Amino acid sequence: MKKFLMVLILGLCSMSTWATDFDELENILGVEANVKITLGPGMLGMAKAFTADDEEAQAVLAGLNDLSIKVYELTDAVNTADISDWMSATVSALARNGVEEIVKVVEGDERVSIMARVDGMTLSDLSIMVFESGDEFVFIQMDGDIDIANLKSLTSNFDVDLDGLTLNL
Repeated sequence: MKKFLMVLILGLCSMSTWATDFDELENILGVEANVKITLGPGMLGMAKAFTADDEEAQAVLAGLNDLSIKVYELTDAVNTADISDWMSATVSALARNGVEEIVKVVEGDERVSIMARVDGMTLSDLSIMVFESGDEFVFIQMDGDIDIANLKSLTSNFDVDLDGLTLNL
């Protein structure tokens, strides 16, 4: 459950306005997403109503227009090189559209990429890709703006330490 909450919280900071070929991704992964969360303006409005007493949540939700989270459970049969190639191609396509890679982690068969448009302390069009071979691939996208200070405050409530991350802002 904690893992799901982590994905959901990170999702509150990520979904972008660019299109991604999920058919190609699902072909490479060999599976469809087993978790799909898509929140448009109506559902986000409801979330804002349910969190009216939580100033931190309100601050994050205020800037969101759309949120999409996809989680793919993987087997060891997934080709790590194919996933790395797909992630690199996606990062390159985003960079050509003015989105910056603000976090990149490559450690063994684990890959993390966080992309966003950066304007001072505001992030927009934020996307998070997390791949761990034999475990899962998580793709989170956000359309809207989020203040980095609000992100840090919210994630600290779920034991997510952003202090250890170096953001290329």
